[in-house]
Amino acid sequence: MDQERHQLDSHENGVEVAERARCKPKVNRSFLPVKATYLFYIGALVTLFPVIPVYLSYLGLSPSQIGLIRGAEPFLDFFVSPVWGSVADKFSMHKTLVLINVCGVGGAYFSTIFVPGSGEFNSSFPDGAGSTDTLEESSSDHWTRTRGTFTFCLILIACGQMFNAGVVPLMDANTEEMTKHHKGSSYGRQRLWGSMGGMIFSVSAGAIMDLYSDHPFFLHEYSPAYVIFFFFIILTLIPVWNTNFAPHTPPKTMFRNAGRIFKNPRIVAFFLVMCTFGFSYGQVDTFKFLFLDQLGSPHILRSLCPAANCLAELFLLYYSKQIIWKIGHENAFLLVLAAYAIRFLAYSFLWNPWWILPVELLHGFCFGILWPNVTAFCNAVAPPGMAATMQSLAFALTAGLSEGIGTILGGLFYERYGARNLFRTMAAACLCILIAYKIFCCFFEPIKPGSGGKPTETSNEPAVREAEEGQNQPQN
Repeated sequence: MDQERHQLDSHENGVEVAERARCKPKVNRSFLPVKATYLFYIGALVTLFPVIPVYLSYLGLSPSQIGLIRGAEPFLDFFVSPVWGSVADKFSMHKTLVLINVCGVGGAYFSTIFVPGSGEFNSSFPDGAGSTDTLEESSSDHWTRTRGTFTFCLILIACGQMFNAGVVPLMDANTEEMTKHHKGSSYGRQRLWGSMGGMIFSVSAGAIMDLYSDHPFFLHEYSPAYVIFFFFIILTLIPVWNTNFAPHTPPKTMFRNAGRIFKNPRIVAFFLVMCTFGFSYGQVDTFKFLFLDQLGSPHILRSLCPAANCLAELFLLYYSKQIIWKIGHENAFLLVLAAYAIRFLAYSFLWNPWWILPVELLHGFCFGILWPNVTAFCNAVAPPGMAATMQSLAFALTAGLSEGIGTILGGLFYERYGARNLFRTMAAACLCILIAYKIFCCFFEPIKPGSGGKPTETSNEPAVREAEEGQNQPQN
């Protein structure tokens, strides 16, 4: 009897150990270079990019000039990003293009540190104060005086963005493809390492700039951000070189398949909603920091903003796959639109700049849910062999055409009517698009996550069940 009881206890203990081993997340070494790439590259961008609008102002450029420069970047994304994706898919040279683009980003953006300034932009018209004649006269004189600085900044930043347009879409498309070969893995759990890098490195850069600004000994007070950025760009090349890119077969009918994409009304609606996200991101990415500067924020606060963004992203990126499977692609987009509307409205009522930090937690929805949903949606509806092309098209419309238009118009609106009116207008626009997209969704059957792009009623249930089972065994 004792022997049988001992055998039974041993069996139960063995089952318990096996159950714990099965449920315990596994570290997949194939994804380690992917995690490191996101960590260093996103960390580098988040360190420098929040500084650029304020640095351009330091060089003497006006809000409208800054809006034109930042607006040119997305337009280049719109034209260049699909080219990078198409070339990568056509010739299966994804890794080579990522390496080239990372080097181009580092060289072009770092070079802006040496652009000579042309004095401060002293004309200030917050919330629309000032006469039209005075504004036009001041702007004309200012454009003449800052022409050289504006031209150099425009060329260098444009070149940097042309290279940047190929890095994230190609890496995202490859990561999503790799998850197909490793059950239980997800894009969000790889991309969250970029958020972690942004959170750590941006705060460090802000603290160093605050200390350095008291006694700058090299160029200007923004130099630490440039040095840290360039250092992490160099580190990014190492994991990219060691990443095993997913096997790829070039499509035989590239342009015919691309034309087929736009015949689906759900995909057309998806691209239109992505334009709204890009328009919104253009306002947040540029004019939020100018508004904080207007409110008298220190360097550390401008660095804490992306840190708060990344902190909110971490949780939602980790569970993004489960959330998207639970609510569906279309409802996830509606959730992001609501988050943007609340975020803009909260910006418009800020007086103490430090209160922006809790508002920035909404970025967890604006990116942590949005971009995993975009990559999954694009991967599901893309024709065979065209995942990178579809991803690049989405990136081009979001971080390209729509962001460019939004940034340019936002700069003109900001200069004439002020930041608060700009943010309130954007909140109303996001709310209107949310209502319109919800009405559209009532007339079309949604695409089920994991169904290969088919509507819910025609989805492949075995494929869905297989993906659900894969979620129960997560791989980090």
